[in-house]
Amino acid sequence: MNYINADIKTILFDVDNTLYDVRCGVEDEMVRRITKLVSQRLGVSEEEAVRQRKASFSQYGTSLRWLQVCHGLTDVDSYMEIVHPEDLKSFIPANPELRKMLESIPCRLEILTNGPEFHARRVLSTLGINDLFPHMYALEWLGFKGKPYASAYEKVLAHMDESAESVLFLDDKEQNLEAFARLGGNAILVGPDKGSGKFPWIRDILDLKDMLPACCGEAQEAIK
Repeated sequence: MNYINADIKTILFDVDNTLYDVRCGVEDEMVRRITKLVSQRLGVSEEEAVRQRKASFSQYGTSLRWLQVCHGLTDVDSYMEIVHPEDLKSFIPANPELRKMLESIPCRLEILTNGPEFHARRVLSTLGINDLFPHMYALEWLGFKGKPYASAYEKVLAHMDESAESVLFLDDKEQNLEAFARLGGNAILVGPDKGSGKFPWIRDILDLKDMLPACCGEAQEAIK
C-alpha cells in the first residue's frame, strides 16, 4: 500500500509521456534528434552518443544540462528548436476526456516540465487543454536547471506558496518523483511500467480520476 496525503491543494503535472501515452512516439523522435546532435557535437558514433547520454542522466537530469556543464553548449535556443518536433498532431491525438477530467479536479493545476515552454504549449494545444494552464514552470523559468534538482522543486513551491506536503506531483520518471518525495511531497508514477513499486502508479493519465477522492478528499485513503 502507498498513501497520499489527503490535504492536497495543488496537482503538479509533468508534460511529456505523462499527459499523453509514451507510445505516441514523441520521445522517440526527440531522442533520435538529440542523439544525432550529440554525435555530431562530440564527434562520436550515435551508439556512443546514446551511451554517454544515458550515463549522464542520474547526475544532470537532462541532456541539455549535461551538454551545458560538460561540453560547453551555450546556444540553448538552437538546441531547443532542433530537438523538439514542430508538428505534434502527427504524434499526439486530441484527448477530450483528459480535458473533462482536468476540469473536474477540485485542486489547483500546474505544469512542471524539463522541456521549453514553446514545446509544452504545443503539447497542451494539441491535447486541447492549453487554456487550463495559464502559467507553467518550464525549463526556462527554472533557469535551465530542472528536475530532479531539489532547487527546481523548491523554487516552484516557493512561487506557488505551497508546502511540499500539500502538492501532488505526477511524472513518468521515478528519479524525478524521488527528488520531490524527499522534500515531503506526494507523488504518482505515470506510464506503462510500475517501476520499483515505491510510488502509487497509474498506467494512463486518465486513471487519475480513480484517485481523486484520495488526492483531494477529507480523509487519507489507501491507493493500491
